[in-house]
Amino acid sequence: MEPQVAGGRIAVRARADAGGVVVEVIDAGAGLDDAAAALPAARFGLTQIRERLAAVYGGAAMLVLAFNTSEGTVATLRLPLDAPPA
Repeated sequence: MEPQVAGGRIAVRARADAGGVVVEVIDAGAGLDDAAAALPAARFGLTQIRERLAAVYGGAAMLVLAFNTSEGTVATLRLPLDAPPA
């Protein structure tokens, strides 16, 4: 939502999908840009999350950040239901 001063909206959706669960967090903020994505803290945090998912679930889990088609950002997390954490 940052750097917006007036605030915004965040929606969280979860659904079962082909043996797993998909969680989407959608915000109506300023969205991602190349400068924000290149910040060391942003890269570090996303790298840590992705490495942890790989360590626990192997290739069965994922995290994807994308531009929202209308505004803001969509973070999509997919976790398997049938694969127990390592």
